[in-house]
Amino acid sequence: MKKLFSMIIKLIRTAVIAGVVGFVLTFTIYMTNAENKLIYFVVRPFLTKHYDKQARDRRI
Repeated sequence: MKKLFSMIIKLIRTAVIAGVVGFVLTFTIYMTNAENKLIYFVVRPFLTKHYDKQARDRRI
C-alpha cells in the first residue's frame, strides 16, 4: 500500500512539473510574440515563393 502511495505522489509530482514547464514555455512564446515571428520569417516566405511560381489564369 505504501508503494502505491509513493507511486501516486511521484506521478502527481511529474505532472505538476510538466505543467509548470509547459506553462512557462507557452507564456514565453506568448510574451515574445514568437508564433507571429515564426509565421512572418519562415512560413510566409515559403508560401510566397510557392504561390509566385504558379501560373495565373485571368479569364473571367
